[in-house]
Formats: sequence, C-alpha cells, structure tokens
Amino acid sequence: MSRSFLVAAVVATATIAGMTPARVAAQAGTVRGVVTDTTGRPLQGVEVMSINAERSTRTNKDGRFTLTRLPFGQQLLVARSPGYMVGQEPVTMLDDNAPVVNFRLRLVVQAIDTVRIISHDGCPPYDLGGFECRRRAGVGQFRGASELAALRPRYWADLFEGLEGLKRIPTQNVDGTRDWTVRSTTGWSCLKESWDGRDKSAADAALRPQDIVAIEHYELYEKVPAAYKRIAWPQGQTRPCALIIYWTRMADKDKK
Repeated sequence: MSRSFLVAAVVATATIAGMTPARVAAQAGTVRGVVTDTTGRPLQGVEVMSINAERSTRTNKDGRFTLTRLPFGQQLLVARSPGYMVGQEPVTMLDDNAPVVNFRLRLVVQAIDTVRIISHDGCPPYDLGGFECRRRAGVGQFRGASELAALRPRYWADLFEGLEGLKRIPTQNVDGTRDWTVRSTTGWSCLKESWDGRDKSAADAALRPQDIVAIEHYELYEKVPAAYKRIAWPQGQTRPCALIIYWTRMADKDKK
C-alpha cells in the first residue's frame, strides 16, 4: 500500500469523524421549527406539511416539529389544527442549511350578532334545521327555498348568481347534456360539494337544480363548520378547499 494512499485514507477518516451529529443534521432536506398560538403558547399535535413534497409530521408537547427528506428548492409549508386558521410559510431548501420555520396560529373567531354569540359548529349537521341555525350565525353565504325559486334555475350555476367567491364555468352532465356550474376563486381555488350534509352518493347524480331547496357556500376552509371539514379537506389531499352544501327536497321532507 502506497504512502499517499494511507495519507488520503487518514484524512478522509478524520474528516468524517470530525462531523458532529449537529453538522450532519444541518444538511439540507430537514426543516425544524415551533408552532404556537398568538400568545406564544406551544401547540401540540399540529400537522405540519410540505405541499410540494407531500410529507408531514406533528408537533410534540413543546410545539416543536422536524420535517425531513425534503427535496431541494422552494417549498410551501402548511400548519393546520382544528379551531385555528391555517398557517403558511415558504422556505427554500439549499445544500448547506437546515431552515427554522416558526408558525403562530390564530384562533378562528366565531360570528357575533348584536344580541348574543352564535357558533355555527353547534348547529345540527344533517338537516335543514342546521341550515337555518348556521344562517343566523352569518358565517358563509346562504340561500333558502324562496330565494332559489325566484332565480328560476336552469343550470347549477344559476343557484349561485351574484354570490362572491365563485365563477361560472361550462360543464357536462352525466347524460351528456351541456350545463354550467361554478368554481371557487378564493383560497386554494378548489371546491368540494356536500349533499344534505354528507358526501355525494350515486342517487345525487340524478338531481337537478330544481330539486335544491337551500345552499350554503363557505369560500374559505377556516369558515367551514367542524362537521364538514373532512369533506372540504379529505384524507390524503394536500390542501383544503371551499365548500358548497346542497340541501335537497329529501332533506326538507325529513325535516317535516
């Protein structure tokens, strides 16, 4: 074995041995941080997710998190927890840094009327009584039977004529006929639908605008009632959506 080879081996070994665990951990691909509320109190169990890499973790009891194996380049990190507005922070992953990203999440403020505080999360989730309750709370946009009848809807988009946060787009029904529906223009610009407070069923596909007796629209995920958040942000989806809830004549019949 040559002397030059032995010298190179010794230098390489010394270099590796000299890398402390902290230096190794500081390599790119890792983001650390703390999630607190606006008072500085650490929040446990908050999900912190990289939208680009579709990787996530949760905070510990001290509000700390470590997100690993992220690709180089620009990342969008999201922190979310029930009852708090979603936090977003961009971060750039480079070869020689381990960024620290901290979130301060703000509680979702419930609607307040002139007499008393009303939380729409306490309203019944699966009947028209809940619709009226949430309408009184005033969080979201609402139209009842008389308002919808006055619009004389032919297309689905007609139900939402004049409502903010939606735009009219052409589409096609399952039977091949031309139609118009709506798309969200706020938040992440995606839109989910619920029928009588539940996920859409095969029977719902046959319904027409004339079968709808009431609608609710929540243009931001933070405004979506707790009972429907799983529909607006389903398991495995990397971002939340706006939500429309259709109430059908069947729900009106059940109420009576």
